[in-house]
Amino acid sequence: MKNLVYVGIIGACILVAAVVFVKTRSGGAGGINGLGDEQTWVKCSQCNQSYQMSLKDFYKEQEEKAKANPTPMPIAHPLTCKKCGKDAVRKAFKCDKCGEVSFASSVPNDFEDRCPKCKYSAQEAKRKARLGQQ
Repeated sequence: MKNLVYVGIIGACILVAAVVFVKTRSGGAGGINGLGDEQTWVKCSQCNQSYQMSLKDFYKEQEEKAKANPTPMPIAHPLTCKKCGKDAVRKAFKCDKCGEVSFASSVPNDFEDRCPKCKYSAQEAKRKARLGQQ
């Protein structure tokens, strides 16, 4: 009799877990195809040109480069520059304060969007504002 109770409890838990899984999983497109028309800055380390491209295109090209050049550790392969044609394009950001376009994480061990020119970080400013409101 005791075993039947345990089997019933385990069965009920599995049923509840299945219902929670079905109700909470995402119904929309996920992954790269789920990205909208958001733009990101990129910069070429060879010709020093910077331009914007869609985030979806950026990640699709990253995926294609990774498939073409498999490595044991996942790394961000540089994309092909639209201006000079060399494989030297990496993700970048435009500083909200001085307007300089710099490579993401160009200041080591700091915020990804720390500007090497004026030292401003929008992420840090948002964090400080959020912590200051508490």
